[in-house]
Parts: sequence; C-alpha cells; structure tokens
Amino acid sequence: MCLSAAYEIGSEGEKLICDRVTNIVVEDGNVKLTTLLGTETVVTGVLRNIDLNKNIIRIETK
Repeated sequence: MCLSAAYEIGSEGEKLICDRVTNIVVEDGNVKLTTLLGTETVVTGVLRNIDLNKNIIRIETK
C-alpha cells in the first residue's frame, strides 16, 4: 500500500500537514485529506501536484 505525505506550500516554504494520506477531496477552494487512521484535515488552498513516485502531495495555501 502506498501512502503519501501532504505538504503545505506557503511563503515560508514547505511544511508537513499530515502523513499516511489515503484519500483526497478537492471542493470549493478546500482540500480535505484523510489519513489511514481516518483523521480528516481540511486545508484552504489549491492542489498543486501529486508525485506518486515519491508519495508527496503539495497544496499551495494563501
């Protein structure tokens, strides 16, 4: 099973939001991340890219 780590891209560079992400939902300017344990994190921003080889999700915040 491949799980990814989600990073926030902001003015201060990249910051880890959460890891072991199993699901991503993009809706109305928000990105909802769900982890393997079922924890949900909602980030206001734009999904910039998902690198499946490196298991990295990048979200640009304002």
